[in-house]
Amino acid sequence: MINITTSDLMMVAGSFGLKMDYSVRFNLKLRDEINSEILHHAVEKTQKRYPYLSLRMFKNETDYYYESNPLPVVIHNTDSRVSLNTAESNYHIWSVSYIGDRLYLDISHGVTDGTAMYMVLATMLFYYCSERYGITDSIGIRTLEDEITPDETIDPYDLVPMLDSSKMPAVGLEPAFSLAEDTNLKPCEPLVCDIELPEKEFVDFCFANEASPGTMVCVLFARAIDSLYPQRARDIRNSYIVNARPMFGSKTHHNCVQTIRFAYLDNISELPLNKQCAAHRSITAEQSAPEYVHGAAAVSSSRIKMVKQMAPTIEAKKQAYAKMLDGGKRLFTYMVSYIGQWKQTQLSPYVLELWTHVPNANNLLTEIAAINGKIFLSVHCNFVEDDVIKAFLRQLDDNGIAYSIKSTEKVDNAYLPEPETK
Repeated sequence: MINITTSDLMMVAGSFGLKMDYSVRFNLKLRDEINSEILHHAVEKTQKRYPYLSLRMFKNETDYYYESNPLPVVIHNTDSRVSLNTAESNYHIWSVSYIGDRLYLDISHGVTDGTAMYMVLATMLFYYCSERYGITDSIGIRTLEDEITPDETIDPYDLVPMLDSSKMPAVGLEPAFSLAEDTNLKPCEPLVCDIELPEKEFVDFCFANEASPGTMVCVLFARAIDSLYPQRARDIRNSYIVNARPMFGSKTHHNCVQTIRFAYLDNISELPLNKQCAAHRSITAEQSAPEYVHGAAAVSSSRIKMVKQMAPTIEAKKQAYAKMLDGGKRLFTYMVSYIGQWKQTQLSPYVLELWTHVPNANNLLTEIAAINGKIFLSVHCNFVEDDVIKAFLRQLDDNGIAYSIKSTEKVDNAYLPEPETK
């Protein structure tokens, strides 16, 4: 039995409580049509490099847990949604699909986050491109020649001392302006709109306004929502998700992120764009400082551990963690997540597109990827109307930023049903 660690536990149990498929799909367009035989070789080597991800999930009366899965990771010749942790995927929590020049990596968000998923994707692309195109440079890529260190499997949140519950601060944030509750937008099945930007032009625009690509997208969405709903009883607040490994000095594969909280208050909305961006970047720096992250981790990990102790059955855990996971919807108007620019540049020429599709845990969530001279925004929303997306595009238009809309479709991340009882 392999226990689910602290940083992953809420993601796993909470998502089952919410009946949400908590998985991520990377959708890549490669330079050429995919060679299936070479892809099989690449996936086989990737699975060997990440033995700690060869898992099958089970449940009993009290807990979810994993067992090692010796079966091969499945490669599907389709672009349809697949099911993880089922017979369709050999009961693995990740799988690969392809069709034509499209490559898809589907993986459970309950075992890893975007930064670690990029490492898996880079390994697979390296082995594919090495055989297909003769690539030999493996700098920055985890390969079979690299030692698998304990640091890859240790969850930093497991190591954080548990706080005395009487000394833990109460959750003090007021509910944010809600696109679901405070507007007339009609709910629908989760949709994703993929938008491509030229990287150099957008980055130059960001730097000229004291922003990074991630903080700029945060600010432009705040301005877009403000333009649609200027009269509000509650504040526009965003959650900006960043990698927390540098703050812990960790290489873990487990979920390891920091949530940057930013409120678009009246004193911010009245400022010019560059000052708004500077304010967001300042907050980002403050809330990314190691001491701040460690403090936030102590509180969040302690709450997760306390629920585990106090909820004796798996049903009780599902409901408690679901409440925690869903609670963020009331604290944030929208979310933005940016893993950062693709670092393995030796692979970049072979990737023409890289989209990130996720479960829509918030009513408006944007995933950002950057590779091969382009930025890819995957904007997830739960509304029939596209008012907010159009308002965001107007922000791009007003600032002279070129873009192209690639598609709007139903979210296609993998199904991840509740596991069987063993």
